[in-house]
Amino acid sequence: MKIFAIYAKVELIKKPEWLDDFRIKYDKPYPYHLTLKPSTIVEDSEVSDIKNRLEKLFSNLEIPEHKILLEFNSLNVRHDTASDICVMINSNKNDEIIKLQKEILSVLDKYKNYRKEKYKGYAENFTPHITIGRDLNEESYQQALKKLEKDYTCEGIIEEVVLVVMNNATVAEYNDPSNQTFYKI
Repeated sequence: MKIFAIYAKVELIKKPEWLDDFRIKYDKPYPYHLTLKPSTIVEDSEVSDIKNRLEKLFSNLEIPEHKILLEFNSLNVRHDTASDICVMINSNKNDEIIKLQKEILSVLDKYKNYRKEKYKGYAENFTPHITIGRDLNEESYQQALKKLEKDYTCEGIIEEVVLVVMNNATVAEYNDPSNQTFYKI
């Protein structure tokens, strides 16, 4: 069995000075990204089909200037449970990234065995965002709130999408370049 996820790398070209320190304290060391398809479980033998489908999609993709510009300016806090609070900055509506995410879900329609049930909802109700704090409990969330500045507007560029294929859903495997396949948009 393998776990795969697809994300868009976000290069923040404008961000508040406090943001990186905040993430170090309240998040895990993932790169800034938008999750386009959350962690999904597949058989080892299905990985090549996934890569082929994505290669075909990206070779035919028509995105102006091969990049998507996003502005993140709306704070969003999700309380999944008392020990699973997530702090995010949502992006303005952006038709290009929403269309791309739908196209990815469409070409990978047969792969729906999400690692967690809630991931299915995230995929179906896609809201572009960057996560700045995750897996917080009520106490750490209250501490994080005190550190949040009023200006959290960021601007980012997406120029590539990454397929990550892992044995285990760990930060180390997620960030391991040998587990990543890159697709230019």
